[in-house]
Amino acid sequence: MIGGSWGNEQKEGFFPFQTGSTTKVSFTFEQDKITVRLPSGSPFSFPIRFPISQITYVSVDELETKSITLN
Repeated sequence: MIGGSWGNEQKEGFFPFQTGSTTKVSFTFEQDKITVRLPSGSPFSFPIRFPISQITYVSVDELETKSITLN
């Protein structure tokens, strides 16, 4: 969201999560993109459309989280 308006949404063609299963998700933040890695598929990237010096908020709905590791 920039200036109160959402940009274009980017979606991938597969949904990697299944009810009741365990999945490890890894996010890598680079200068121009965020790369998401899942054990079940190839990594995919989302462009960073404006400069980000830090990420202060992440939201996930309806997901049971067992652990979070920040490096």
